[in-house]
Amino acid sequence: MIQVILQGGLGNQMFEYATAYALARKQETPFALDLSYMDVFAQKQWCRPYELSVFALHSKACFTRKHRLAVRVLGRLRLFCRKYSKTSCGSYYFDVADKSLMKTKSAILFDYCANYHTFEAYREELLKEFAFAEQPNAQNQVLLDEIKKTNSVSVHIRRGDYLNGANKNMFYTPSVEWYRRAMEMIEKHVDAPHYYFFSDDIPWVREKFADIKNATFVDINYGADAYNDMRLMSACQHNIIANSTFSWWGAWLNTNPDKIVIAPARYYNNPADISSYVEKMIPKEWIVLE
Repeated sequence: MIQVILQGGLGNQMFEYATAYALARKQETPFALDLSYMDVFAQKQWCRPYELSVFALHSKACFTRKHRLAVRVLGRLRLFCRKYSKTSCGSYYFDVADKSLMKTKSAILFDYCANYHTFEAYREELLKEFAFAEQPNAQNQVLLDEIKKTNSVSVHIRRGDYLNGANKNMFYTPSVEWYRRAMEMIEKHVDAPHYYFFSDDIPWVREKFADIKNATFVDINYGADAYNDMRLMSACQHNIIANSTFSWWGAWLNTNPDKIVIAPARYYNNPADISSYVEKMIPKEWIVLE
């Protein structure tokens, strides 16, 4: 059996699920979602709850909570493995690109699994897994109807936790100028684009892009309803994404065969991470903009 210890927010949990799904399909073995990490660290402000219940997969998912004791130690083991470039520790695997992992029928995954190559062969199946379980509410339905009638372009701007504490030094933050260059690139290929802005700081975005006339600033989804922003992004014709797994999935779920997706060239500030990020997370059809 393939087991994945879920952690992180919605986008990360989707990467983890997709990876476990693909490995299980490849080896024709069952897989389970382990909620131990969320149980152990539930009281921590930084620990996100299980969020995949918004998708169709939830009704048939297999769950376990077998590794509560292990996850208390795994955090340290994970840091050790990364520091010394090790890919595994006992039966726990940390790099889904590891060839031995791709061949095993029994593994416990504990990583953010942000490598789309692992599951790209199962795209059509995963689109069904990640179909939204519930119909949109009235406000979101109005926006969905508008999005389908225009040359819609989602623009996702992540601020929030990227500007605080250690994250401020770790994560790259695309500038306002970067987004304007991305929009200029869109306008070379798309007639009369209408931009739909999504962010965890819409007032800031509205101020910085107040001059964009053909724009809608989406400010109706918060907290547990934030997943609706991903639904709206995926319905757009084209996508300008942040270095965020949330908007990455918004673009990946977009089924427009002619979509243009523009992504920042960096995820982290460390230059050493650039090539790995582009190789593992950016499909060749997408545009990487410096």
